[in-house]
Amino acid sequence: MINGAFYHYTHGLKKHDGNCQRIAHGHRSPIELVVNGERDVEREAAFAARWQDIYLGSLEDKVSLAALSLSDNATGITDDTHYGFRYSAPQGEFELAISKLETEILDTDTTVELLANYVADEVNKTLAENQTLQVIAYEGVGKGAMAFRS
Repeated sequence: MINGAFYHYTHGLKKHDGNCQRIAHGHRSPIELVVNGERDVEREAAFAARWQDIYLGSLEDKVSLAALSLSDNATGITDDTHYGFRYSAPQGEFELAISKLETEILDTDTTVELLANYVADEVNKTLAENQTLQVIAYEGVGKGAMAFRS
């Protein structure tokens, strides 16, 4: 059970050695935002809502839908409504078409370390100049990352 705010996202990591290579596997993880040494549960809840049931895609893996091998069930989707993602990894070839409404694209890979930095950069935009920020981003049991902004 997770106490407090958590984000729930799917992603894929082509450079990963394990099952994170799979293009749409997910994580449900707590997030902690510490502003000036104190937990900020309102900002935690806001970011958790932003990343509730979302696909986090890497810009490097984004392709047009025409580059995908879409099934017959994909009729009617267009580049206006959906993103395409594709990459090769040791476990195989991976492709995904997903609604733009359910996706956020990052200009980095989506490792927990890079996600912590991304969250810190995004939250830092909402802080006053003299405020400090610590982000604690978890991913599953016993794994996570921290990022700091001052």
